[in-house]
Parts: sequence; C-alpha cells; structure tokens
Amino acid sequence: MQIVTLSLYHFVGLPAELWAFSQMGLMRPAVARMEGLRFHKMMGTGAGAGFSTTPDFSTYTLLCVWDDGAAARKALDDATPFARYRARADRSATLHLAATQTRGQWSGAEPFAVDAQTRPEGPIVALTRATLRWSKLAAFWSLVPAISDVAEADPHQHFMMGMGEIPYKHQMTFSIWDDEAAMRTFSLASQTHGTAVRRAWDEGWFAESLFARFNLLAVEGAWPGLERFAAGAPPVPDETQPRQAA
Repeated sequence: MQIVTLSLYHFVGLPAELWAFSQMGLMRPAVARMEGLRFHKMMGTGAGAGFSTTPDFSTYTLLCVWDDGAAARKALDDATPFARYRARADRSATLHLAATQTRGQWSGAEPFAVDAQTRPEGPIVALTRATLRWSKLAAFWSLVPAISDVAEADPHQHFMMGMGEIPYKHQMTFSIWDDEAAMRTFSLASQTHGTAVRRAWDEGWFAESLFARFNLLAVEGAWPGLERFAAGAPPVPDETQPRQAA
C-alpha cells in the first residue's frame, strides 16, 4: 500500500534558518535519490498557520509519496536528508497518511494512489493544492485570511497548515478533521469558503489544482496541535506481512 508522509521542521536562530532556506535547493538531489520515493515536494510556509503573505523562514515541510510503509520507514530512519533536517531543527514531526480519495494533478502528475481496501475512517486529513494564475493572485489572497479564520474556529478541525513550493503562486492547505462528515459540513456550510470556491472555478483562478483525502495512520515527533494524534494514532501498516482479504 502506498504511504504518504508529511514531515514538518521548525528552526530557531538565523544560522539554522539560513541553512534550512538553502536546503530548498541544495537538498533536492539527495531527496530525489531516496529509495522507494515516487513523488516529493519541499515547501516553505507562511506566518501563523501558514496562510499569510508574510513568509515564515523558520518552518519548512517535506511531502513524500512512498512505494509502501517499509520504504517510508527505512528512509525516515536512515536517509541523509531526514537525518540532517532532524539534527538542525529544534522540533520536528512526521505524519503518515493513506489516500482515500484524490482528484486533480500536481506538477502534471497524479501522485496519490487509493488502495481498494482503504476506507475513510476518522480522523480525516484534507489536502488541497493549487497553482494560481498570476492575474488571480490578488483575488485569491484577499479571501484567504477570512477562510483561515473560519476554519481555525471550527471545533471539528484540529490542525491546519498552509505551505507551498513558490510563495503566493503555489498554495497547499493541510488540515485534520474529526471525520469526513465534519469536513463536508464545513465545506458546504461556510459561506466564506463557498464563495471562494465558486469564484475560483467561475473565474478560472487555478492553472492546476488537486484535492485529496487521507486516513491519518500515525504521527511521529512533537508539534503543537498534533499531540492528541501522536498519542493515539494506530501504527503504520507493516507491508512485510501478508494482508488479509476484506
């Protein structure tokens, strides 16, 4: 079964932040060579929860799509990029995910595969990612703060972070919800969110977009807002053992 990991790293102090920023370019070849890696994106974040036009030079993320859980485990334990990031960061966490639904493309690819035996079960992760048209940047970012405020206030949403490969132009939203029903209720009931979605499609804001949902399998490390999941999430499936038929 394909496994997706999202690793979060926070750095303190100018030397560490400069190092982290430089690795957005310098670390790419080493990341791309990791065994069992199908797709990856190195991303920066915005201030606050990430939904700001002001960059946050202290926080960086690495999203990876792996052949299976064994490949993910080996890389996280042994691969040089992860070891170097952990050594420099003052805190880090990695979320393990399994896709339950996906549509759209990311850099021309369809990176996430849904296993036929995987069914949605809470908590649910929502991932949205878009490449914005240059002419639509102002319209998009004018609505982001209001949507972020509403989502952060929702009692059924427990973690949210915005990130992207290129500031302003690329935006990925990552959020964790109680379950699929809670996430759907927010999408349909939030007037602010609904207005933004309608305008985005009617006015052609996106050159490319992707939406995916995942089961949250496990959380390793320590990160504000993820404590409850790190304590109680089930382990990542052991792909070395035969799977039972449904």
